Amino acid sequence: TVNPAAASVSLTSVTVNPASVVGGAGVTGTVTLSGAAPAGGVVVTLTSSSVSAKVPVSVTVPAGATSATFAITTVKVTAVASVNITGTYNAVSQRGTLQVTPTCAPVTFVLNPTSVKGGTSSTGTITLNGPAPAGGAVVTLKSSKTTAATVAASVTVPAGATTVNFTVSTKVVSATTSSTITVTAGGVSKTASLSVTR
Repeated sequence: TVNPAAASVSLTSVTVNPASVVGGAGVTGTVTLSGAAPAGGVVVTLTSSSVSAKVPVSVTVPAGATSATFAITTVKVTAVASVNITGTYNAVSQRGTLQVTPTCAPVTFVLNPTSVKGGTSSTGTITLNGPAPAGGAVVTLKSSKTTAATVAASVTVPAGATTVNFTVSTKVVSATTSSTITVTAGGVSKTASLSVTR
C-alpha cells in the first residue's frame, strides 16, 4: 500500500550513463521523482528487457531525495543488444535505453577526403570501441560501387590499437559517381560516402 505522502510524487524518468557500453562494462542507472521522497523513502522496482544487462530488483529513493542511482552489469555479447531498463513506481513506468556492443566494434568511420578525382585515392579511418585483442581485430570492408571505388576485403587493427587506416582506390569515371564504403566488425557496421569525380 502506498501512503498518501508517497502517492504525491511520481516517477518521472529512468536514465542510464553511459548509454552505450562494451559488453562486460558497468553502467549507472538513475531514477528521478517529480518531488522529494517522503519519510520511509520510495521503492522503485526495476526490470531489464534482456539478459545482456542485469539490474537489481529495486532501488530506494531516500526520504527527502528526488533521485537515486543503481548499478547495471552487462555481459559480453556477439551482436549489438538494445536493452530497455524499466523502473516502476505506483503503477507508473519509465524506461531508459542501453546499447550493449560487442568488443572490437567500430564506433566511428571517416573518409578523407570525401571527394576525389577518379584514379586517385582516399583514406579510411576506423576507430573501435576498445583496444584490439591479441592477434588483432579483423574489420571487413565493402564498396557499393566497385566500378568507381575499390577496397581490400578486410583490414586488421593491430593488437592493443583502437584505430586503423586503409586505402580506398578509385577508377577513372565518365561522370561523378558516389560509392558507399561499409566497414563491419563485431556485428556492427558503419558507412561513409565517397564521391568520385571526372
